[in-house]
Amino acid sequence: MLTMLIAFAAAEPAPVLRQGLEPLAFLSGQCWRGEFKTGEQDTHCFEPVYGGQHLRDRHEVTGGKGHYAGETFYSVAGPGALGFVYFNSLGGVSRGSFKAGPEGLNFGDEQYRGADGRQITLSVSWRRVGDDAYEVVTRSADAPAMDGTVVYRRVSEPVTVSKSRAI
Repeated sequence: MLTMLIAFAAAEPAPVLRQGLEPLAFLSGQCWRGEFKTGEQDTHCFEPVYGGQHLRDRHEVTGGKGHYAGETFYSVAGPGALGFVYFNSLGGVSRGSFKAGPEGLNFGDEQYRGADGRQITLSVSWRRVGDDAYEVVTRSADAPAMDGTVVYRRVSEPVTVSKSRAI
């Protein structure tokens, strides 16, 4: 009986994203990896959750001094509006909205608040680069060390993005 349940669960297709999340559909069900100018690697894995009502992005940065991970939930925030909430392993949180346009995704000025209460404003945009990559441009007067462009490429091998779960 258990074997049949496992086989059925494995055969079940991934949920389709709800209407409004189409600009993120190319990311869904995939893992992507980019490299920061410091040499650290940032791996993001996207999966539909709650029957495709939201898209979860779990990420982990490796190759640095310590462990850093985060999780974002992307949602429809109203007609033509997309929103997100980001939590990280340092206790920081970001909330915001973004718009999809012909040039990609524009997150505008994202407000990140660290566990210490310090607030940082980041301007972030994403642009798809073919079928197997997307580019993230980050700018911040509050944290200029974060300024830069990172190209994330689709990862084909199995990826672990947390100590507790592999994708």
